[in-house]
Amino acid sequence: MPHYRVKLAGENFRLTLEGKVMKLGFLTTRMVEAQDEVKAEHIAVQLIREDQALAGVLNERADPPMIYCEGIEPVEPFDPASVTQLGFTFYPEEAKS
Repeated sequence: MPHYRVKLAGENFRLTLEGKVMKLGFLTTRMVEAQDEVKAEHIAVQLIREDQALAGVLNERADPPMIYCEGIEPVEPFDPASVTQLGFTFYPEEAKS
């Protein structure tokens, strides 16, 4: 089965950082094994949704956080058990007027 590097971006994640609620965005990459690029994106997004780093999201239903695929590229085969899925690069989002 093919292997992919999936680059993802998140927006509008309300999280507590250093004791303060902040609206954050993030960038991250996930390495996945999937039948095709569509399934690779789905698997990568699911990995993000299940990540404990985002377990404390404070958004209300009317203002949900969003996850976007920024790019997918095939990579050389790897052993999924040996891959460390790295964390997130968070950044504060600017207030929208």
